[in-house]
Amino acid sequence: MTLRLPGRYYRLYPTIDSPLGHAEDELELGLDDTALLIVDVYGAGFDDEVPEGLDGIYEVDEATRDIVRNKIRPVKDAARAVGLPTVYLTNYLSPGIDEGNEWRNMSQRVCDVDVLTAWKAPTPILEHSKVIAPDDDDVLIRKQYYSGFHETGLDSALRNRGVRNLVVVGFDSRVCLGTTVTDALYRNYRVVVLRDCVSTFEFPETREGGWANFLAIRHIECNVGYTATAEDFRAACATVDVA
Repeated sequence: MTLRLPGRYYRLYPTIDSPLGHAEDELELGLDDTALLIVDVYGAGFDDEVPEGLDGIYEVDEATRDIVRNKIRPVKDAARAVGLPTVYLTNYLSPGIDEGNEWRNMSQRVCDVDVLTAWKAPTPILEHSKVIAPDDDDVLIRKQYYSGFHETGLDSALRNRGVRNLVVVGFDSRVCLGTTVTDALYRNYRVVVLRDCVSTFEFPETREGGWANFLAIRHIECNVGYTATAEDFRAACATVDVA
């Protein structure tokens, strides 16, 4: 049994000045070799009541809240209805991070966040909201850095389940999700990112047009794999007779 999903990609030929642009392939994703990958949809700010401690870069804006509640949650429900495994990636305070760790130093310098204190459990920063928390039969992979494949058991968890295709949602399209799907390509996974189920931090110069996220999606369509939409995925799942 398969999911038939329109996979959008971007053609750079015949010349950089005059590319052919977008095209679609009708993808056939087997129910036995496809998984839903939810990247960094953590934080206790997506339920009706938002706890304290989510200020600064961890404050949840309405656009991200809408993506989680009205896009990613229904996508997970559709995947579950047809029996696709769901794999979560989440950050944690790894024993590998200490005072001399350069990623920790960068976080302090750029985000004014010292993960050695801010990420110490329990913290609403890294907790999952009830609306999108992992279920008991979901796979939860904790990562220290951006890519979910770096020094984790993600690749083993996928290969042990026979996964060949990844349908990917979450954050951040330029950083953690972006590096994870690039590493997935290196490991020969076929990647389909649901482009309305992702976002990224927009700089003051890119915010009005959402250009940082636009470029992240275009990069995926040119250099990594395919994109589709939440509605495309849900419609594909709705045609499957799991009975």
